[in-house]
Amino acid sequence: MHHFKIHQLITGFLILFMVFSFPAGAQINNDSTFLLNYIKKEFRAGIVARTLPEREEFRTGSELFREELQSGAVSFFIERQNRYFLPLRHELSEFRLVVGPVTGDGNIYDESANGIIDAERHVRGLSGMFQSSSTNRFYYGDNHYTLVHLDGWARYSYNRRTDTGAFTDSLGVTGPWENESEAGKFRVGFNARAGWGIGRIQPVNHYMTSVWLLQKYYPRRNFSEAEFMQVAKELGRIKHQRHETRGHSFETEMEQLVEFLKSRLYLENPEGIVNDWAFTEFRPRYQGTRFEFGPFFSYFNREPDFIYGGYLQFENQKYCNLKWNRKLAARLSYNSYKHHDWMLLETTAGWNWYPSLKNEWGAGVKYIPGMSVKEFREFGPVRHQFVPYVEYFSQISPRYRIEANFAWRVAPNDQFMMAGPEFSVSVYRSRY
Repeated sequence: MHHFKIHQLITGFLILFMVFSFPAGAQINNDSTFLLNYIKKEFRAGIVARTLPEREEFRTGSELFREELQSGAVSFFIERQNRYFLPLRHELSEFRLVVGPVTGDGNIYDESANGIIDAERHVRGLSGMFQSSSTNRFYYGDNHYTLVHLDGWARYSYNRRTDTGAFTDSLGVTGPWENESEAGKFRVGFNARAGWGIGRIQPVNHYMTSVWLLQKYYPRRNFSEAEFMQVAKELGRIKHQRHETRGHSFETEMEQLVEFLKSRLYLENPEGIVNDWAFTEFRPRYQGTRFEFGPFFSYFNREPDFIYGGYLQFENQKYCNLKWNRKLAARLSYNSYKHHDWMLLETTAGWNWYPSLKNEWGAGVKYIPGMSVKEFREFGPVRHQFVPYVEYFSQISPRYRIEANFAWRVAPNDQFMMAGPEFSVSVYRSRY
């Protein structure tokens, strides 16, 4: 029976891989996207507000402390992102600093030799966090690659905590318990992953921009696929000359594009195209399929402190047409820990709609079944989690952006994730 449960998880992953790992008739194929390099270096600064459920646990031989909060924060952030999609290397690096007030409401459970505290907790304070991550895929040939991923973060907060509840002493006598305290809290985490894979997922932003502009400003002409790709390459050449600190001129870039359209496609100078050009900085849209596997480990200075294991991951992104993108993904992991192990299958199905160059709407659902494993002899029941989500992105102006994300964690059992809402909205200025 227990082995049947494992087979259910693995079979579900393999079915997703076999069904979706083959081309599904996308408007453009992987071979054509290989020709489109994509480079973007961006600096962001703005305000982010968020709320999400959080859990923290600390264990020793005779003590157990657990804290569960619905936390919230309004913070100032600065961020640097670099994206390089080149024939032999795909790289994403990010550096982020966040500072601002935090709040949280929930409960604590503290068990020691002195007794048990079961209380509600209210937290108010100030927090700062620094985060850095780097993901590199090095290609040898058109489709095969090795992966190196590293990310780490450190967070310090100083909080005022108010606890109200009950205390049960070692003799079993229960009475009311209240406590107010102030304390600093330092948390640090680190993740590393290595892997090998086959396939490519490539941004198609330049291609989409090419199709959008040509069809809008030259509606009477039927463009070939080769012409769309020709203009997309020129768009990439123009945008890749930018520098995020020196800035760039939309008018100068537009002059280069118009000259290209005249000399190569014999097109006239369209009126007002510079207004749309300023709003072609939408988030990356992807096309392609890849499958990868490898080992990983993570560290956190609270429970669970050190986890290691292996994973299989499949991802398929489809550029359906000018207005729609679709994403399917599945990740099967085996996680080893000092108390027990567990298996987790994380699947995602999502769609993104682009009503205009400025705006993007997304929606989907994540299904995450998991089970605990003890020395491959004892298997817990399969726990099912669902996370429906929606997201929104808009270019308010050529320099300012707004992003919003909402998800609801549906978890009947809190073994693998805490149930509850997760929401964030950020408004920021972008330099690229």
